[in-house]
Amino acid sequence: MFFLAYCHRMTFPDYTTFIGLPGNIAVLLFSAYLLYLGAEWLVKGGSSLATRYGVKPFVIGLTVVAYGTSMPEFVVSFFANVVEQSATISLGNIVGSNITNIGLILGLSALIFPIHIAFRHIRNQLFFLFGISVLLYMFSLDGSISRLEGGLLFLLLFGYLFALYKMPEMAEETFEEADMELQIHSLGASLLMVLGGSILLSFGAWSFVKSSVWVAEQFNIPKLYIGLSIVALGTSLPELATSMVAAFRKQSEISVGNIIGSNVFNILFVLGGIGLIKPITVLEPVVPGTETLPGFPHAEYLVMIVFGLALFPISYRSNKIGRISGLVLLSGYFLFYWWLFGQ
Repeated sequence: MFFLAYCHRMTFPDYTTFIGLPGNIAVLLFSAYLLYLGAEWLVKGGSSLATRYGVKPFVIGLTVVAYGTSMPEFVVSFFANVVEQSATISLGNIVGSNITNIGLILGLSALIFPIHIAFRHIRNQLFFLFGISVLLYMFSLDGSISRLEGGLLFLLLFGYLFALYKMPEMAEETFEEADMELQIHSLGASLLMVLGGSILLSFGAWSFVKSSVWVAEQFNIPKLYIGLSIVALGTSLPELATSMVAAFRKQSEISVGNIIGSNVFNILFVLGGIGLIKPITVLEPVVPGTETLPGFPHAEYLVMIVFGLALFPISYRSNKIGRISGLVLLSGYFLFYWWLFGQ
């Protein structure tokens, strides 16, 4: 991001105390829209530039599109961990986004129209997602994700992209629909979209995190829970919009590969990249005089891993994610948040 280092050095006015609860809720909604719009512009501008210079469409899908849809999570996590010193929002954002992608987005897509997907096309990606989810959990057990651990996660991203690049037949099928929608804009328009998308993402992430922290502090809600819920839902808007459009077009199988890829990017690109910039603290610091904060989020990690594992039996038997399976995923999603806030 062009503006992250610059924003890190700036001192922004704290508007949250002046606008109250209604104002901060309005800011959250508007910021979520800016995150969605910024990601859209970044993807379209970046895809246009790559196409103009002869990059293959499926390579664009594996890099530019995946990078663009993960940027809301990245910039929000950056501001939370580096600028606002609220590392648990960063962690909750990614764990919650991965749960939301499968439980809410994939569940809703399957309810709208059953998803037919060849299990062999997603088998290796599911194994890889399971492996890095467990690895992230193990890295976090000591209470933080260090720069070395973040760097290892980030390096795994290149291995993942290289492996997908070596399977062009899968990549072409996964991004076949996206290839049809790629448009080549003028050089100036493409650069403006990339620049404008970067600005919208940066500003939207800053205001989203500021209002989220204010809500957490006002209602004594652990910041981890805010990251798992409000922030995770807000940063998952690009995936939600894409999957809903594909579902209504009866092409929702396209969203499966993109959602799995998004979850992989969330762990390797976002947490790996942010951890490389600054170690991520897994536990919230205890402030004297406050209520007891939740301990290590074992359950939250395990729920994220279980949602990924659930795709194995759901898709293996019939090569289809039907409406009943979609209802199970959606029910599991709402049950998790009912349990989380009902503790």
